[in-house]
Amino acid sequence: MVFNPVNVGKLGMKGREPLFAPCTPSGVVELLDRVGCKNRGQPRGGVGRSNIVGMPAALLLLGRDATVTICHSKTQNIAEVTRQADILVAAIGKARFCQGGHGQAGGVRD
Repeated sequence: MVFNPVNVGKLGMKGREPLFAPCTPSGVVELLDRVGCKNRGQPRGGVGRSNIVGMPAALLLLGRDATVTICHSKTQNIAEVTRQADILVAAIGKARFCQGGHGQAGGVRD
C-alpha cells in the first residue's frame, strides 16, 4: 500500500498527506520533530535516492519546508555537497559510505 502510485504521488504533493508514509523516513522526521528541530528553510542533506528510504525522507522534509539536497553514490564531490547540510540523512544502503568530511564539523556520528 505504501508504494501505490497514488500514495507516492501524495507524498510528493505539498499540503497532501499520504495515506501511508514509509516507516523509516517517518521515524527520521518524527525524531527531528521530537528534539525540536525546526526545518523551515534550513539546509538538510540526504544521501540516497531509493524509493523506500531516501526519496520519501527527502519528500517528508520538503513537506516541512526544509531545503533538501539529494545526493547518491554517483554524486561528484559528495563530501563537499553534504557539508552544506545542517542535518544529513544517510540512507544509501552501504555501510560507512559517509566518512569524515561528510556533514558539518562537530556533527554527531555513530
